[in-house]
Amino acid sequence: MADEQEFWFAARTRANQELSLRNSLRKIEITHYLPTHVVTRRISDRVKRVEVPVINNLIFIKATKQVAFSLIKDHGLKISYIRNSENNSMLVVPEKQMADFMFVMDLDPESIKQCTADFVPGEKVRVIKGSLTGVEGEMVRIEGKTHVLLRVPQILAISVKVPKAYLEKMK
Repeated sequence: MADEQEFWFAARTRANQELSLRNSLRKIEITHYLPTHVVTRRISDRVKRVEVPVINNLIFIKATKQVAFSLIKDHGLKISYIRNSENNSMLVVPEKQMADFMFVMDLDPESIKQCTADFVPGEKVRVIKGSLTGVEGEMVRIEGKTHVLLRVPQILAISVKVPKAYLEKMK
């Protein structure tokens, strides 16, 4: 029964292959998440709007462990799963963290800052007002402003600017 449980896995892709990988996953009906946004690029003499991933070389896949392995072995997808540094198993992203991440990314990827600095874990907070209601994370100060930091452990951390009045401490 435990073998039939689906988990969110983070997978690395080859450079610039995220969109074609997403299309392949759609064809074989695998649940996945690839945050993208549209940018304007100048290509020779014209300007073109193109869809690009928000996070390069990364896609999230929801599947059983068996299906996750079969994507590489049977379907030939060029991905590698991020491993948990503690026990070298495939890193599982908890459902709540993934739901919060998808919710925040779907609002406005342009307003999100990807955090490369390794923040000391701050106070746990929950957003209680506004469009981010229900999102949980850590309160941090960036450039003098209050942000909620969302972590997907060992993969990334993003921050979203939120007024202090919209936050409550978690126990």
